[in-house]
Amino acid sequence: MEDIVLDSNLLLGYFLPQDPHHQRGQSYVNGLENGDYRFHLPMLVLVEVTSVISRQAQKDRLALLARWRKIFEDWERDGRIALYELDRQRMVNAQNVAEQYRLKGADSVIAALAGELNISLRTSDAEILARFLGSSV
Repeated sequence: MEDIVLDSNLLLGYFLPQDPHHQRGQSYVNGLENGDYRFHLPMLVLVEVTSVISRQAQKDRLALLARWRKIFEDWERDGRIALYELDRQRMVNAQNVAEQYRLKGADSVIAALAGELNISLRTSDAEILARFLGSSV
């Protein structure tokens, strides 16, 4: 099992079939459910996913949101994901990442967690790929 930090854009891709990252998101979630991955997520990712689903879901918005919450609860219960609070030290780390790599706020929190845990960050975000990961993913 590989421990990874997963960016919200890949989770969103899984839940939103019209999303350009749908296939890649599906691949990661399938890997999670098959035991290939364990996701490490800042709690902020859960808020981001909920917010975007709520704004972008064209059809069956409430059902999709309920499905997202249920799946998240199942993953947490089964130990497939680990959640991380934004405490003072993580805030400082994220600020440093924001300054050094010129990333957006949420992206800085996600990237800083990957650095803190010294594990791979998986994303489809062009800015994170270019600035933080140097296009190595």
